[in-house]
Amino acid sequence: MASPFRRAALALAGCCALTATACAPDTPAPPPRVTLAFWTMPFWIGEPDKLQELVDDFNVSQSRVTVSLTVLDWATGRDTIKKALAAGNGPDIWLTGNGLDADDLDAGRLAPLDTLGYTRQDLDRFIPLAQVDADGGRMYGAPLYFDTEVLLYRTDVLRQYGFDRPPGTWAELKSTAATITARSTAAGHRVDGWQFKGMDDHLNAINATWETFLCQAGGRLTDADHRNSAEDSEAGRTALAYLKSFYTDKVSRPGVSALNGFVDGEVAMFSFYQSVISDIAAGNEKTLGKWAVAPMPTGPAGGCSALGGHALVARSHLSDPTSAGQFMRWLASPKNSAEFLRFHGIYPYDTDRVDPELKVAVEAHYAAEPGWEAVSRQLARNTPDQMLQDRHAYTARWDAHKDLIPAAVLGRTDAGQALAEIDRRVDRALHAGG
Repeated sequence: MASPFRRAALALAGCCALTATACAPDTPAPPPRVTLAFWTMPFWIGEPDKLQELVDDFNVSQSRVTVSLTVLDWATGRDTIKKALAAGNGPDIWLTGNGLDADDLDAGRLAPLDTLGYTRQDLDRFIPLAQVDADGGRMYGAPLYFDTEVLLYRTDVLRQYGFDRPPGTWAELKSTAATITARSTAAGHRVDGWQFKGMDDHLNAINATWETFLCQAGGRLTDADHRNSAEDSEAGRTALAYLKSFYTDKVSRPGVSALNGFVDGEVAMFSFYQSVISDIAAGNEKTLGKWAVAPMPTGPAGGCSALGGHALVARSHLSDPTSAGQFMRWLASPKNSAEFLRFHGIYPYDTDRVDPELKVAVEAHYAAEPGWEAVSRQLARNTPDQMLQDRHAYTARWDAHKDLIPAAVLGRTDAGQALAEIDRRVDRALHAGG
């Protein structure tokens, strides 16, 4: 007969067999899974599914963080994000232009990167231009890549009309373009010698075009302390007169697509961010071996050009900021940023401060990239101040440019009136806060 102790042990064993969890030692529950909303425009040129693939790769690698991706269109995406954030909704992480938006900073919407898990070593690896994503000594944006406006030209067309090199000044650009337009028209098949990106099917691009030529004329978007718009100036009138001359002199035609015309050989030259190289290369046999890149022709005050590119930012006061930083440090990492070289983005990291193998790969890509020496020369002409001017009243300025610069260039609006109206609209936005 079993002893009382033996019977008790058997009874306890049976209880544990039926309800194992009741007898197991207490274990902490796993932390709840964090879901982060990432809103972006489709910045990966030529591969529309690539962003979802990248987010999926991140999610598979994680045990407690899930990122949900929303891709917005370029026409309305920035405004959609801005309105959602102002209403207290919207994304946890989003794509913004390098240089940031002053409204986001003033409203305290952005989390400093050091509160998201970025270390000093992380931040010191960025190139100096990355300081455009800083404010008050703290970084708020993690740059994915940079852009600079460059000159794209058809080597075959220029050679056909007697030019063995690209134009180097405003005067040369105008005379080269005029010669190509006139001679091709006389031969029975017109080729526009030049087209301004933004005077065509990509109206938003007028901002980069205008900022380039305004800067080269010696003008500014804002005054030195960014309190007032400064485009209504002698430099502004000089730049507008130059752009307008291409249309009044019938060198260029409004409505002709700069990019599509270039790919088809119907436009000899245009300028835009170097990332447009991806679209040109996609022309295959239409463009293969028939085009090149050069620094921008210089204007009266120099050869500066518009700067661009994109960065990741996160909402301030997130319940789990380190999870947001984990995704940002992954997508905008030195390794993944090297992937953006595939669509010709400018690498945001100092190659001397990344892993040696990655440094070799990035620099080998640059060495093999047609025209990259010209891109590098153009980038070196520019300063962070150009982007910081654009930070203030960004949306109002870009909308005003789209309305008024083409109208002035085509003679539908007086140039002085157009510039004064740009300043009026931008000043209204700049002063709305006080």
